[in-house]
Amino acid sequence: MKAMITACCLFFCLMSCQDSSSVKTSAIDQKVQTQHETSMINDAHLNYLYKKVSLPNGREAAIIHIYSDYPDYSFDIEPKEGFTCVDDVARAIVFLAGEQGTKERIVKLTEFLLYMQNENGWFNNFIWKDLSINTTYQTTVAEPSWWSWRAYWALEKGLPIYQDTHPELAERVIHSIDRLLENTQTYLASMQQVDNKIEGVQIATNLPYESAADQAAVLLLGLNQTYARTKDVALEKMMRQLSDGIIRMQISDGPLKGMLLSWQNIWHAYGNAQSYALLKTGQALNEKAYTHAALKEIDSFYPYLEEHGLLNELKVEYKDESPQIIEQKTFPQIAYGVRPIVFAYVEAFRQTRNKKYRTGAGFWIKWFSGGNDAKAKMYDVSTGRCFDGIQSENEINKNSGAESTIEALLSIQAFNTMNE
Repeated sequence: MKAMITACCLFFCLMSCQDSSSVKTSAIDQKVQTQHETSMINDAHLNYLYKKVSLPNGREAAIIHIYSDYPDYSFDIEPKEGFTCVDDVARAIVFLAGEQGTKERIVKLTEFLLYMQNENGWFNNFIWKDLSINTTYQTTVAEPSWWSWRAYWALEKGLPIYQDTHPELAERVIHSIDRLLENTQTYLASMQQVDNKIEGVQIATNLPYESAADQAAVLLLGLNQTYARTKDVALEKMMRQLSDGIIRMQISDGPLKGMLLSWQNIWHAYGNAQSYALLKTGQALNEKAYTHAALKEIDSFYPYLEEHGLLNELKVEYKDESPQIIEQKTFPQIAYGVRPIVFAYVEAFRQTRNKKYRTGAGFWIKWFSGGNDAKAKMYDVSTGRCFDGIQSENEINKNSGAESTIEALLSIQAFNTMNE
């Protein structure tokens, strides 16, 4: 209890720049407000986005609405995609797996993920309003891509929560994971590493989409959990292929030293979870090279971002044997770009207990309370909403969809664990 209070107080101090209200409240309201302010985890908006549904296959499930639009935060639908997706349901499961009293929601959301697994073993991403599956648009095709890896991570993350109480569901989930892993093993075996450079930058060719280190990181998180659950040494080959490929995408010198490229010769903030995945894998396989590469990015490149501000994207070339930035985008900045950094710092602190990593996590968590280029409070603890992004120093996207909401909650949840 003392540790939890300390974590909450520390977070409250970091968020202290949030707006204060001059509205008088009752004693009960003040107590509720105080609980929200000290814990910072308010899943009210996530609960608003959550909805139970009856699937066409006859099973009871739940979805997460993707879009919630300012000013009334009504739901919206993307005409080419749909109104809910595997990506955000998976995010919700990963978050809820770290909270108490969430088993029923995890079970219902898991039923949705199972419904979305295509007969080919991969996952479709979106469904239409009538709950039929969108199988054709480019961001929903059942293939080895983001949504399949996120579904895998979430299925493994949620499994321990209900395995004892819902054995039939657990059996179906394990079967689903096995199907995906069989596909993944074949897919990765077909990817060969060859010498390849883009604008002088060495890249991997044996990752998803040849050099998608960002996707490889999410896949690694699922593999780490399966490895811990099954102790199947056959998984090590895939884990090492992915980790070695990610390391091959690391800039070794210059002002960008340590940076782990996301894809080809591009680094982007969103989904850049390579350091976190390498730390987890390095510990699981007792492989110091993976841990070292992760800490190299955290120790060298993250301070570059702290000095220059969060960036959206960088493109790099090697010229005269030195890495140089040839394209740079500052905006938009989103919660999904901050959360991977927070995760990496928190995991580095967990493994090393070095206080500098706690400090780093504290620096980035303040992005949600105004420590950003727009000096805007992006996460509102009173509502549980996180704005969808910073468009410029003077413009905020005040929509609050599932991705932003859950990525903010995941960041705060991870930050709080450092004092448990």
